[in-house]
Amino acid sequence: MDEVKKKDNPLYSESAYDDAFRTMEGRCDDLLIPLVSHMFREKYGKSAVVKRLRNEQFVEHEDGSEEKRITDSSFEITYKDITKRYHLECESKVYSKSMLVRIFEYDTQIAKNAYEMNVHKVRFRFPNSGLLLLRFSKEAPETGIIELVMPNGKEVSYDIPMLKMSDYSIDKIFEEKLFMLIPFYIFNFEKKLPEMNQDMDQIDELLKNYEEIFNRLDNELATGSLSSASYDAIIRLTHSVAYKLTTKQENVQKKVGDVMGGKVLDLPGFRIYDEGKEEGIKEGKEEGIKEGKEEGIKAFIEDKIEDNVPADQIISKLIKRFELTEDKAREYAVKYGVKLEK
Repeated sequence: MDEVKKKDNPLYSESAYDDAFRTMEGRCDDLLIPLVSHMFREKYGKSAVVKRLRNEQFVEHEDGSEEKRITDSSFEITYKDITKRYHLECESKVYSKSMLVRIFEYDTQIAKNAYEMNVHKVRFRFPNSGLLLLRFSKEAPETGIIELVMPNGKEVSYDIPMLKMSDYSIDKIFEEKLFMLIPFYIFNFEKKLPEMNQDMDQIDELLKNYEEIFNRLDNELATGSLSSASYDAIIRLTHSVAYKLTTKQENVQKKVGDVMGGKVLDLPGFRIYDEGKEEGIKEGKEEGIKEGKEEGIKAFIEDKIEDNVPADQIISKLIKRFELTEDKAREYAVKYGVKLEK
């Protein structure tokens, strides 16, 4: 099959890498939160709540014109009543210092979209920004630094942590619960692909890696560490990313595609999850409510108990955050260990 025909395949997408990252960032909280925790050294628990923000930014040029750009992600995470804003970029090109300039352009626009002001002061809050580098580069630092020199001579700076896909083995990915990296694991073999394409033993070795990944994912799903929707997303996006990266290696693409394609056939797809969620909401099914809220409510209550928050404050926060009636909030509180006064 020539390269043109491969690109005609519905599986092929010119933006496969960006699509994979944005799909997981936009739909899979249980993939996004561990990645953020790892990148920014946070300790977000199960009660952490993600709120997506708009990704369209208008970057201003020197001539006064504006250019519309789409960031890979812009979101907030609220945990223990503290909200932090984040901006992540997934980069498939080899690292260059211009990437820091682009991140700063995006950060500036994000800050402008949520400024605070009064009659004499305007305050801009910059997001926590990070960069995921898919391709190996000796030039890429562990952390980038953006420095600003103020008119009064004072300098301020902030760090841009960088995750390099080449630093992450299968074991490390699973130890750190960085399942969001799995679709990009194929990049660790990119330089070997031309040689691998001529050697079936090497292709079989690559397939063993993916068989191990899929087996371990099955276990994470079975133990509840991974949601069904996120499991589905990882498998499908791994297939899509691998298909694009191996476009010029027909033997590798066919063998890897056969394995992943067979796995995909057993998956229901996001449409099924979305329809089930909508049906549960419309019909008011108890299991739909439980799936949507109860796990978060339980983790939220456990965190508050651990922090020695008084029972009446826990009730109040439950009512506000989860839109519960007072009776329902009390019911959940008692169920998960809060001791109420009689």
